[in-house]
Amino acid sequence: MQRRSKTLHVEMGLNDDAARCERPASGERRRPSQTPAKLANGTFVAGDASALDAFSRLLSKRNVELLKLIKEAKPQSVAELARLSGRPKASLMLTLRRFNTYGIVEFVETDGRRKVPRVACDRVRLDIPIA
Repeated sequence: MQRRSKTLHVEMGLNDDAARCERPASGERRRPSQTPAKLANGTFVAGDASALDAFSRLLSKRNVELLKLIKEAKPQSVAELARLSGRPKASLMLTLRRFNTYGIVEFVETDGRRKVPRVACDRVRLDIPIA
């Protein structure tokens, strides 16, 4: 049975001109709005340029290779994926959670605490409205 191709659609806005001008108080870190909102049609919307920067870093060459590894090797746990990828489990889990936020990776719960990572889409389409 042939699986249907699934494309993840992410739409980014570039409306954070005011946020870039504001400086945080001394010792305070400004947390950019990097968490996307999911619409009913499966589209993810992130509203500012900092979210666009975070998303582009998430889709680095190294991380795209990680997605291919998950798809091909079908690891049965995050620990197994850490061994296969050569990445530390803690930083790997952080990357997987970020992918999960956008719906690129999903976790299949198994008995116990084990989470099986699975790639949830075949491609990612990014739209950036200019006007």
